[in-house]
Amino acid sequence: MSFLPVISIIALLAMLPVLISLRASMVEGGTDFAVACAVASAATLFLMLAEWPALQLLFPVGVVSLAGACLFVLSGFHRALDVSRRMSTLLVVAAAMAVFAVLLAAFGANDLTLHALSATGIVAAFLLNIAVCSQHRRRAPGPVERLVVIALAAVGCSALLAVTMLSPAAHDAYALPLEPMTWDIACAAMRYFYLPALFLGVILMIQNRVITDLKSAIARDELTGVLSRRALLDLGQRTLNTSFARQRPASFLLLDLDYFKQINDRYGHAVGDAALGHFAGTVATCLGGRGTIGRIGGEEFGIVLPNHSEDSAFALAEEIGRTVRDTPIGRSDRPIRLTVSIGLAEAVAGDTISDVMIRADMALYDAKAEGRDRCTIAGRFQPDASTRVLAAAAAQMRAADTRIPEPQLLRETG
Repeated sequence: MSFLPVISIIALLAMLPVLISLRASMVEGGTDFAVACAVASAATLFLMLAEWPALQLLFPVGVVSLAGACLFVLSGFHRALDVSRRMSTLLVVAAAMAVFAVLLAAFGANDLTLHALSATGIVAAFLLNIAVCSQHRRRAPGPVERLVVIALAAVGCSALLAVTMLSPAAHDAYALPLEPMTWDIACAAMRYFYLPALFLGVILMIQNRVITDLKSAIARDELTGVLSRRALLDLGQRTLNTSFARQRPASFLLLDLDYFKQINDRYGHAVGDAALGHFAGTVATCLGGRGTIGRIGGEEFGIVLPNHSEDSAFALAEEIGRTVRDTPIGRSDRPIRLTVSIGLAEAVAGDTISDVMIRADMALYDAKAEGRDRCTIAGRFQPDASTRVLAAAAAQMRAADTRIPEPQLLRETG
Protein backbone atom coordinates (compact mmCIF):
# COMPACT_ATOMS: atom_id res chain seq x y z
CA MET A 1 0.00 0.00 0.00
CA SER A 2 1.37 3.41 -1.00
CA PHE A 3 1.68 6.31 1.44
CA LEU A 4 0.38 8.77 -1.18
CA PRO A 5 -3.33 8.08 -0.43
CA VAL A 6 -2.64 8.83 3.23
CA ILE A 7 -1.14 12.21 2.32
CA SER A 8 -4.14 12.93 0.09
CA ILE A 9 -6.61 12.06 2.86
CA ILE A 10 -4.74 14.20 5.39
CA ALA A 11 -4.72 17.14 2.95
CA LEU A 12 -8.45 16.79 2.26
CA LEU A 13 -9.32 16.51 5.96
CA ALA A 14 -7.17 19.57 6.68
CA MET A 15 -9.11 21.60 4.09
CA LEU A 16 -12.53 20.34 5.18
CA PRO A 17 -12.85 22.58 8.31
CA VAL A 18 -11.80 25.60 6.25
CA LEU A 19 -14.45 24.84 3.61
CA ILE A 20 -17.05 24.29 6.34
CA SER A 21 -16.20 27.66 7.91
CA LEU A 22 -16.38 29.37 4.51
CA ARG A 23 -19.66 27.79 3.44
CA ALA A 24 -21.55 30.49 5.37
CA SER A 25 -19.82 33.23 3.37
CA MET A 26 -21.47 35.39 0.74
CA VAL A 27 -20.16 33.08 -2.02
CA GLU A 28 -22.70 30.56 -3.20
CA GLY A 29 -21.66 26.93 -3.55
CA GLY A 30 -19.68 26.75 -0.31
CA THR A 31 -21.84 23.93 1.02
CA ASP A 32 -21.40 21.92 -2.18
CA PHE A 33 -17.62 22.25 -1.98
CA ALA A 34 -17.58 21.22 1.69
CA VAL A 35 -19.68 18.12 0.95
CA ALA A 36 -17.46 17.31 -2.05
CA CYS A 37 -14.35 17.48 0.13
CA ALA A 38 -15.87 15.17 2.75
CA VAL A 39 -17.04 12.65 0.14
CA ALA A 40 -13.66 12.81 -1.62
CA SER A 41 -11.91 11.98 1.67
CA ALA A 42 -14.12 8.92 2.12
CA ALA A 43 -13.62 7.90 -1.54
CA THR A 44 -9.84 8.10 -1.23
CA LEU A 45 -10.01 5.98 1.93
CA PHE A 46 -12.10 3.32 0.19
CA LEU A 47 -9.75 3.25 -2.81
CA MET A 48 -6.74 2.95 -0.52
CA LEU A 49 -8.26 0.04 1.39
CA ALA A 50 -9.25 -1.60 -1.91
CA GLU A 51 -5.56 -2.09 -2.68
CA TRP A 52 -5.62 -4.94 -0.17
CA PRO A 53 -6.70 -8.17 -1.91
CA ALA A 54 -9.21 -8.96 0.85
CA LEU A 55 -10.92 -5.55 0.49
CA GLN A 56 -11.13 -5.26 -3.29
CA LEU A 57 -14.93 -5.09 -3.05
CA LEU A 58 -14.50 -1.56 -1.69
CA PHE A 59 -13.17 -0.40 -5.04
CA PRO A 60 -16.61 0.11 -6.66
CA VAL A 61 -17.73 1.96 -3.54
CA GLY A 62 -14.70 4.23 -3.80
CA VAL A 63 -15.30 4.93 -7.50
CA VAL A 64 -18.98 5.74 -6.92
CA SER A 65 -18.05 8.01 -4.00
CA LEU A 66 -15.41 9.72 -6.11
CA ALA A 67 -17.96 10.29 -8.88
CA GLY A 68 -20.32 11.81 -6.31
CA ALA A 69 -17.59 14.13 -5.06
CA CYS A 70 -16.93 15.26 -8.65
CA LEU A 71 -20.63 15.99 -9.16
CA PHE A 72 -20.68 18.10 -5.98
CA VAL A 73 -17.60 19.97 -7.22
CA LEU A 74 -19.31 20.82 -10.51
CA SER A 75 -22.48 21.80 -8.68
CA GLY A 76 -20.42 24.10 -6.44
CA PHE A 77 -18.85 25.84 -9.42
CA HIS A 78 -22.29 26.15 -11.00
CA ARG A 79 -23.59 27.99 -7.93
CA ALA A 80 -20.41 29.98 -7.24
CA LEU A 81 -20.29 31.34 -10.78
CA ASP A 82 -24.02 32.10 -10.72
CA VAL A 83 -24.65 30.67 -14.16
CA SER A 84 -27.95 32.23 -15.27
CA ARG A 85 -28.74 29.63 -17.92
CA ARG A 86 -29.38 26.23 -16.44
CA MET A 87 -26.53 23.98 -17.44
CA SER A 88 -26.82 20.24 -16.88
CA THR A 89 -23.76 19.06 -14.99
CA LEU A 90 -24.44 15.51 -16.09
CA LEU A 91 -24.30 16.54 -19.75
CA VAL A 92 -20.98 18.30 -19.23
CA VAL A 93 -19.55 15.23 -17.50
CA ALA A 94 -20.97 12.94 -20.20
CA ALA A 95 -19.34 15.05 -22.93
CA ALA A 96 -15.98 14.94 -21.17
CA MET A 97 -16.25 11.21 -20.59
CA ALA A 98 -17.13 10.72 -24.25
CA VAL A 99 -13.86 12.37 -25.23
CA PHE A 100 -11.94 9.98 -22.99
CA ALA A 101 -13.94 7.04 -24.32
CA VAL A 102 -12.83 7.97 -27.84
CA LEU A 103 -9.25 8.19 -26.56
CA LEU A 104 -9.52 4.72 -25.02
CA ALA A 105 -11.06 3.30 -28.20
CA ALA A 106 -8.25 4.78 -30.31
CA PHE A 107 -5.25 3.80 -28.19
CA GLY A 108 -6.60 1.10 -25.89
CA ALA A 109 -6.28 0.75 -22.12
CA ASN A 110 -2.49 0.88 -21.81
CA ASP A 111 0.23 2.94 -20.22
CA LEU A 112 0.17 5.54 -23.01
CA THR A 113 -3.56 6.14 -22.59
CA LEU A 114 -3.22 6.32 -18.83
CA HIS A 115 -0.42 8.83 -19.01
CA ALA A 116 -2.28 10.90 -21.61
CA LEU A 117 -5.31 11.03 -19.32
CA SER A 118 -3.12 12.02 -16.39
CA ALA A 119 -1.43 14.78 -18.39
CA THR A 120 -4.80 16.07 -19.61
CA GLY A 121 -6.17 16.15 -16.08
CA ILE A 122 -3.09 17.90 -14.69
CA VAL A 123 -3.22 20.59 -17.38
CA ALA A 124 -6.96 21.07 -16.73
CA ALA A 125 -6.32 21.32 -12.98
CA PHE A 126 -3.55 23.89 -13.51
CA LEU A 127 -5.70 26.06 -15.76
CA LEU A 128 -8.71 25.65 -13.46
CA ASN A 129 -6.80 26.88 -10.42
CA ILE A 130 -5.60 29.91 -12.38
CA ALA A 131 -9.18 30.60 -13.47
CA VAL A 132 -10.79 30.28 -10.02
CA CYS A 133 -8.07 32.30 -8.27
CA SER A 134 -8.53 35.15 -10.75
CA GLN A 135 -12.32 35.29 -10.43
CA HIS A 136 -12.09 38.06 -7.81
CA ARG A 137 -10.36 40.33 -10.32
CA ARG A 138 -13.60 40.83 -12.20
CA ARG A 139 -16.90 41.71 -10.58
CA ALA A 140 -18.98 39.83 -13.12
CA PRO A 141 -17.26 37.08 -15.12
CA GLY A 142 -18.72 36.70 -18.58
CA PRO A 143 -20.62 33.63 -19.77
CA VAL A 144 -17.62 32.37 -21.73
CA GLU A 145 -15.37 32.56 -18.66
CA ARG A 146 -17.94 30.69 -16.58
CA LEU A 147 -18.30 28.02 -19.22
CA VAL A 148 -14.52 27.61 -19.41
CA VAL A 149 -14.25 27.13 -15.63
CA ILE A 150 -17.02 24.52 -15.57
CA ALA A 151 -15.58 22.76 -18.62
CA LEU A 152 -12.10 22.61 -17.06
CA ALA A 153 -13.57 21.21 -13.85
CA ALA A 154 -15.51 18.59 -15.84
CA VAL A 155 -12.44 17.58 -17.86
CA GLY A 156 -10.30 17.28 -14.73
CA CYS A 157 -12.92 15.28 -12.81
CA SER A 158 -13.53 13.01 -15.78
CA ALA A 159 -9.80 12.41 -16.19
CA LEU A 160 -9.57 11.59 -12.49
CA LEU A 161 -12.36 9.03 -12.76
CA ALA A 162 -10.82 7.51 -15.89
CA VAL A 163 -7.37 7.19 -14.31
CA THR A 164 -8.93 5.66 -11.21
CA MET A 165 -10.87 3.14 -13.28
CA LEU A 166 -7.63 2.13 -15.05
CA SER A 167 -5.75 1.68 -11.81
CA PRO A 168 -4.23 -1.65 -10.73
CA ALA A 169 -7.02 -2.07 -8.20
CA ALA A 170 -9.55 -2.04 -11.01
CA HIS A 171 -7.41 -4.51 -12.92
CA ASP A 172 -7.22 -6.91 -10.01
CA ALA A 173 -10.90 -6.60 -9.28
CA TYR A 174 -12.28 -6.92 -12.78
CA ALA A 175 -9.46 -8.68 -14.67
CA LEU A 176 -9.40 -6.04 -17.38
CA PRO A 177 -6.96 -6.81 -20.21
CA LEU A 178 -4.53 -4.12 -19.15
CA GLU A 179 -0.81 -4.29 -19.65
CA PRO A 180 1.33 -3.82 -16.54
CA MET A 181 1.35 -0.12 -15.66
CA THR A 182 4.31 1.95 -14.68
CA TRP A 183 3.03 4.49 -12.15
CA ASP A 184 5.00 7.63 -12.79
CA ILE A 185 4.74 11.00 -11.12
CA ALA A 186 1.99 12.26 -13.43
CA CYS A 187 -0.33 9.34 -12.70
CA ALA A 188 0.24 9.57 -8.95
CA ALA A 189 -0.26 13.32 -8.98
CA MET A 190 -3.53 12.95 -10.87
CA ARG A 191 -4.92 10.25 -8.59
CA TYR A 192 -3.92 11.64 -5.22
CA PHE A 193 -3.33 15.37 -5.56
CA TYR A 194 -5.84 16.61 -8.13
CA LEU A 195 -8.68 17.05 -5.64
CA PRO A 196 -6.52 18.59 -2.84
CA ALA A 197 -5.15 21.11 -5.36
CA LEU A 198 -8.67 21.78 -6.63
CA PHE A 199 -10.05 22.44 -3.15
CA LEU A 200 -7.09 24.67 -2.35
CA GLY A 201 -8.01 26.76 -5.39
CA VAL A 202 -11.65 26.81 -4.25
CA ILE A 203 -10.62 28.05 -0.79
CA LEU A 204 -8.53 30.82 -2.33
CA MET A 205 -11.42 31.75 -4.62
CA ILE A 206 -13.91 32.02 -1.74
CA GLN A 207 -11.48 33.95 0.46
CA ASN A 208 -10.64 36.33 -2.37
CA ARG A 209 -14.31 36.98 -3.03
CA VAL A 210 -15.06 37.56 0.66
CA ILE A 211 -12.15 39.98 0.97
CA THR A 212 -13.18 41.77 -2.22
CA ASP A 213 -16.77 42.10 -0.98
CA LEU A 214 -15.59 43.46 2.38
CA LYS A 215 -13.30 45.99 0.71
CA SER A 216 -16.12 47.05 -1.57
CA ALA A 217 -18.51 47.42 1.38
CA ILE A 218 -15.98 49.53 3.29
CA ALA A 219 -15.12 51.67 0.27
CA ARG A 220 -18.74 52.40 -0.71
CA ASP A 221 -21.33 54.57 0.97
CA GLU A 222 -24.29 52.34 1.75
CA LEU A 223 -26.98 54.90 0.92
CA THR A 224 -25.69 56.41 -2.32
CA GLY A 225 -23.30 53.76 -3.64
CA VAL A 226 -20.47 56.26 -4.19
CA LEU A 227 -17.09 56.08 -2.44
CA SER A 228 -17.00 56.51 1.31
CA ARG A 229 -15.15 59.42 2.89
CA ARG A 230 -12.06 57.37 3.73
CA ALA A 231 -11.91 55.75 0.30
CA LEU A 232 -12.29 59.14 -1.40
CA LEU A 233 -9.51 60.70 0.69
CA ASP A 234 -7.19 57.78 -0.02
CA LEU A 235 -7.94 58.05 -3.74
CA GLY A 236 -7.47 61.81 -3.61
CA GLN A 237 -4.05 61.57 -1.98
CA ARG A 238 -2.89 58.96 -4.48
CA THR A 239 -4.17 61.15 -7.31
CA LEU A 240 -2.25 64.16 -5.99
CA ASN A 241 0.95 62.14 -5.63
CA THR A 242 0.65 60.84 -9.18
CA SER A 243 -0.23 64.26 -10.58
CA PHE A 244 2.72 65.95 -8.86
CA ALA A 245 5.10 63.23 -10.05
CA ARG A 246 3.90 63.62 -13.65
CA GLN A 247 3.55 67.40 -13.39
CA ARG A 248 -0.13 67.20 -14.27
CA PRO A 249 -2.93 69.33 -12.75
CA ALA A 250 -5.48 67.99 -10.29
CA SER A 251 -8.49 69.63 -8.71
CA PHE A 252 -11.08 68.90 -6.04
CA LEU A 253 -14.76 69.82 -5.97
CA LEU A 254 -16.75 69.99 -2.73
CA LEU A 255 -20.49 69.79 -3.39
CA ASP A 256 -23.32 70.59 -0.98
CA LEU A 257 -26.95 69.87 -1.86
CA ASP A 258 -28.87 73.12 -1.28
CA TYR A 259 -31.72 73.29 1.24
CA PHE A 260 -31.48 69.63 2.10
CA LYS A 261 -32.92 70.20 5.57
CA GLN A 262 -36.05 71.64 4.04
CA ILE A 263 -36.42 68.54 1.88
CA ASN A 264 -36.27 66.33 4.97
CA ASP A 265 -38.66 68.58 6.92
CA ARG A 266 -41.27 68.87 4.19
CA TYR A 267 -41.15 65.49 2.47
CA GLY A 268 -39.70 63.22 5.15
CA HIS A 269 -36.38 61.46 5.59
CA ALA A 270 -37.27 58.71 3.12
CA VAL A 271 -37.55 61.30 0.36
CA GLY A 272 -34.38 62.93 1.67
CA ASP A 273 -32.51 59.66 1.33
CA ALA A 274 -33.93 59.19 -2.15
CA ALA A 275 -32.80 62.73 -3.03
CA LEU A 276 -29.24 61.94 -1.92
CA GLY A 277 -29.17 58.76 -4.01
CA HIS A 278 -30.68 60.58 -7.00
CA PHE A 279 -28.20 63.42 -6.66
CA ALA A 280 -25.20 61.10 -6.39
CA GLY A 281 -26.33 59.08 -9.41
CA THR A 282 -26.95 62.23 -11.46
CA VAL A 283 -23.51 63.64 -10.70
CA ALA A 284 -21.77 60.32 -11.34
CA THR A 285 -23.48 60.05 -14.72
CA CYS A 286 -22.51 63.62 -15.56
CA LEU A 287 -18.88 62.93 -14.68
CA GLY A 288 -18.71 60.10 -17.19
CA GLY A 289 -15.38 58.85 -15.88
CA ARG A 290 -13.70 62.25 -15.78
CA GLY A 291 -13.52 62.14 -12.00
CA THR A 292 -14.56 60.13 -8.95
CA ILE A 293 -17.31 61.13 -6.54
CA GLY A 294 -17.55 60.20 -2.87
CA ARG A 295 -19.76 61.14 0.06
CA ILE A 296 -18.04 63.29 2.67
CA GLY A 297 -20.96 63.20 5.09
CA GLY A 298 -24.60 64.27 5.24
CA GLU A 299 -25.41 66.09 2.01
CA GLU A 300 -21.78 66.93 1.22
CA PHE A 301 -19.93 65.14 -1.57
CA GLY A 302 -16.42 65.42 -2.95
CA ILE A 303 -15.09 64.87 -6.46
CA VAL A 304 -11.45 64.09 -7.26
CA LEU A 305 -10.52 65.39 -10.71
CA PRO A 306 -7.17 64.21 -12.08
CA ASN A 307 -5.78 66.06 -15.13
CA HIS A 308 -8.11 69.02 -14.48
CA SER A 309 -6.82 72.54 -14.15
CA GLU A 310 -8.79 75.24 -12.38
CA ASP A 311 -10.48 76.32 -15.62
CA SER A 312 -11.44 72.85 -16.81
CA ALA A 313 -12.66 71.91 -13.33
CA PHE A 314 -14.81 75.07 -13.22
CA ALA A 315 -16.35 74.22 -16.59
CA LEU A 316 -17.17 70.72 -15.30
CA ALA A 317 -18.63 72.17 -12.09
CA GLU A 318 -20.91 74.41 -14.14
CA GLU A 319 -22.00 71.40 -16.19
CA ILE A 320 -22.77 69.48 -12.98
CA GLY A 321 -24.84 72.39 -11.68
CA ARG A 322 -26.89 72.57 -14.88
CA THR A 323 -27.42 68.80 -14.92
CA VAL A 324 -28.63 68.76 -11.31
CA ARG A 325 -31.04 71.62 -12.00
CA ASP A 326 -32.40 69.90 -15.09
CA THR A 327 -32.84 66.51 -13.41
CA PRO A 328 -35.51 66.80 -10.70
CA ILE A 329 -36.54 63.96 -8.45
CA GLY A 330 -40.07 62.65 -8.08
CA ARG A 331 -43.02 62.21 -10.37
CA SER A 332 -43.09 64.15 -13.60
CA ASP A 333 -46.25 66.00 -12.54
CA ARG A 334 -44.87 67.01 -9.11
CA PRO A 335 -41.06 67.14 -9.33
CA ILE A 336 -38.72 68.27 -6.58
CA ARG A 337 -36.03 70.37 -8.16
CA LEU A 338 -32.54 70.29 -6.69
CA THR A 339 -29.61 72.68 -6.81
CA VAL A 340 -26.03 72.34 -5.65
CA SER A 341 -23.37 74.70 -4.37
CA ILE A 342 -19.78 73.86 -5.27
CA GLY A 343 -16.40 74.87 -3.92
CA LEU A 344 -13.43 74.36 -6.23
CA ALA A 345 -9.73 74.14 -5.38
CA GLU A 346 -6.81 73.24 -7.60
CA ALA A 347 -3.91 71.39 -6.01
CA VAL A 348 -0.52 73.07 -5.88
CA ALA A 349 2.87 71.53 -5.23
CA GLY A 350 3.22 70.38 -1.64
CA ASP A 351 -0.52 70.07 -1.02
CA THR A 352 -2.09 67.17 0.77
CA ILE A 353 -5.66 66.17 0.05
CA SER A 354 -6.66 67.79 3.36
CA ASP A 355 -5.15 71.10 2.24
CA VAL A 356 -7.07 71.05 -1.02
CA MET A 357 -10.31 70.08 0.77
CA ILE A 358 -9.96 72.96 3.22
CA ARG A 359 -9.61 75.48 0.40
CA ALA A 360 -12.56 73.91 -1.41
CA ASP A 361 -14.56 74.06 1.82
CA MET A 362 -13.88 77.79 2.21
CA ALA A 363 -14.91 78.32 -1.42
CA LEU A 364 -18.09 76.33 -0.79
CA TYR A 365 -18.94 78.59 2.15
CA ASP A 366 -18.54 81.61 -0.18
CA ALA A 367 -20.84 79.96 -2.74
CA LYS A 368 -23.48 79.48 -0.04
CA ALA A 369 -23.09 83.05 1.17
CA GLU A 370 -23.42 84.42 -2.38
CA GLY A 371 -26.81 82.81 -2.95
CA ARG A 372 -26.18 79.10 -3.56
CA ASP A 373 -26.59 77.19 -6.85
CA ARG A 374 -23.16 78.27 -8.07
CA CYS A 375 -19.48 77.35 -8.09
CA THR A 376 -16.82 79.44 -6.36
CA ILE A 377 -13.09 79.06 -6.90
CA ALA A 378 -10.79 79.04 -3.87
CA GLY A 379 -7.63 81.09 -3.55
CA ARG A 380 -4.28 79.32 -3.67
CA PHE A 381 -3.22 80.10 -0.10
CA GLN A 382 -1.70 77.43 2.11
CA PRO A 383 -4.13 76.70 4.96
CA ASP A 384 -2.77 77.30 8.45
CA ALA A 385 -4.24 76.36 11.82
CA SER A 386 -6.62 79.34 11.92
CA THR A 387 -7.85 78.54 8.40
CA ARG A 388 -8.59 74.98 9.44
CA VAL A 389 -10.67 76.31 12.35
CA LEU A 390 -12.53 78.65 10.03
CA ALA A 391 -13.22 75.80 7.60
CA ALA A 392 -14.64 73.68 10.40
CA ALA A 393 -16.78 76.61 11.57
CA ALA A 394 -18.00 77.18 8.01
CA ALA A 395 -19.09 73.57 7.74
CA GLN A 396 -20.97 73.81 11.04
CA MET A 397 -22.68 77.03 9.94
CA ARG A 398 -23.83 75.40 6.70
CA ALA A 399 -25.22 72.46 8.64
CA ALA A 400 -27.06 74.71 11.10
CA ASP A 401 -28.32 77.26 8.57
CA THR A 402 -32.14 77.23 8.74
CA ARG A 403 -32.86 80.94 8.41
CA ILE A 404 -33.54 80.99 4.68
CA PRO A 405 -37.12 80.06 3.77
CA GLU A 406 -37.98 77.32 1.30
CA PRO A 407 -36.59 78.30 -2.10
CA GLN A 408 -38.51 78.62 -5.31
CA LEU A 409 -36.57 75.72 -6.79
CA LEU A 410 -38.02 73.29 -4.25
CA ARG A 411 -41.65 74.17 -4.74
CA GLU A 412 -43.77 71.57 -6.43
CA THR A 413 -44.72 72.52 -9.93
CA GLY A 414 -47.75 71.23 -11.64
